[in-house]
Amino acid sequence: MRKLLTILLLFISAGAFAQQWDTDYLLSSVDDLNFALVNKDTTRLKTLLRNDLRYYHSNGWMQTKREIIEDLYNGKLTYNKVSQNSREFHVIGEIANVKTVVDIEAVMNGKPIQLRLKVVQIWAKKNDRWELFSRRSEKV
Repeated sequence: MRKLLTILLLFISAGAFAQQWDTDYLLSSVDDLNFALVNKDTTRLKTLLRNDLRYYHSNGWMQTKREIIEDLYNGKLTYNKVSQNSREFHVIGEIANVKTVVDIEAVMNGKPIQLRLKVVQIWAKKNDRWELFSRRSEKV
């Protein structure tokens, strides 16, 4: 009986460790996305963004994965700073909902902009990594 209990506790603790690692990896992916946008790291963005991504800005403008990468490359939109003020998340299996409040300093079509936004991101797990599936924001 004692051996059975020990084995059961090992499985439970291994599952809890795996879940914590997965949560840490999700939050790291959120941070990596902000870093990649500011640093125009299109290689990293290609792994963080799903091919069927819909990225909605607070003004209603929607971008696809391809458009985000092209617009960073051609300078249509340049992120100078993306800083998070708060973050909450909820994970159910292979899907995660991440809510943040962010301050953004950017240049769009040559005009500087500063925004404080409420952002909701939907992440989906694919092949043991998190990819951004959808993002919507609104001005605070």
